[in-house]
Amino acid sequence: MRVFTNATILCGEDFETVKNGYIAVKDGVIKEIGEGSSPYKNTVDCKRGTICPAFTNAHVHLGDSIAQDIGAYESIKKRVGKDGIKFEVLKSDSRKICKGIGRSIREMRKYGITAFCDFREGGIKGIEQIKKSLPETSSAVILGRPDGDDIDSVLERCDGIGVSSVNSYPPEDLEQMSRACKRNKKFLAFHSCEVKDDFDRVMKYRPDFLVHLTNAGEESLEKVFKDKIPIILCPRANAMLGAGIPDISIFENTLTAFGTDNVMVNSLNMLREMEFAFKALRGISRDYKFDGKKILQAATINGRRVLGLPDNTIEDGKIADFIIFRRREYLYNPVLAIIHRYETGDIRGIVNVQKYIGTHRWVGDRRIGD
Repeated sequence: MRVFTNATILCGEDFETVKNGYIAVKDGVIKEIGEGSSPYKNTVDCKRGTICPAFTNAHVHLGDSIAQDIGAYESIKKRVGKDGIKFEVLKSDSRKICKGIGRSIREMRKYGITAFCDFREGGIKGIEQIKKSLPETSSAVILGRPDGDDIDSVLERCDGIGVSSVNSYPPEDLEQMSRACKRNKKFLAFHSCEVKDDFDRVMKYRPDFLVHLTNAGEESLEKVFKDKIPIILCPRANAMLGAGIPDISIFENTLTAFGTDNVMVNSLNMLREMEFAFKALRGISRDYKFDGKKILQAATINGRRVLGLPDNTIEDGKIADFIIFRRREYLYNPVLAIIHRYETGDIRGIVNVQKYIGTHRWVGDRRIGD
């Protein structure tokens, strides 16, 4: 058993319970969360740091990691649309693409991201590129695309299909993808309403979740909320592409998570994602009561729920998958501190279950003890 003590711990799915104490972990599972001093020996002293669930990057495109900020002043269509700059980048040497993917995965780890969902272009070849780049300790949901390959063959190698746009394939192909995903019990996800409202067309294919919803109209949002469709938001990427900012009501009415989107467009830093989203949404809506807890949920536990990964809420019996931030003086609100005061250099350690199968890997113990 490993015990992490002398910490401020954000417990529960709403982070309403804040304990100043310790977490005991055994076989990759949280066995006990206690107040005050630990009754156990051989503890890791967190030196009054803050512990919260590790981040989940619920939507990312890692294949274009080798072209960061290319075409930054071009339109969204020219950058990431069909036949755009991104797809020219993806024609690069496969070894170079794999190297870029691997570097981005290591960067996410540095940022406290222990799980992610990649929308993988390029058919079977694209799927194999990311698999070659994945370390054993990564928890990745890979959504591929047929792109000339047999759909069932693609689904044998990944976790589902991630469709770039309802306009990217003929309706009969989209229906075939939908049936194949349902038959194989795999995910079907769509980019939707990133530039214009295409919600009704997308929903014909019965997706499990949607990405963006940046320009969804009022009627479309009402349907999302009525059916409780999970949504992955990418506020910084949408803003960088000049596509807009999603509506604040999404957080209040359906399961909502964050993704950082294309690496060529945006950094992988979830701390930056949270701060930008929190302040932009408050400013645009003029809603000073919008709760930061919803932002932290979207960056941590919600993504895992959308993706069907084990819950990393800090509670007894849940997987041990959390971040330890260094102590910061004069804090009144640890949730807000994580959202807009902590930097990646403040991450003292990450406790991460290896592949969520019962074994565990401790990352950063030496830094915790600095």
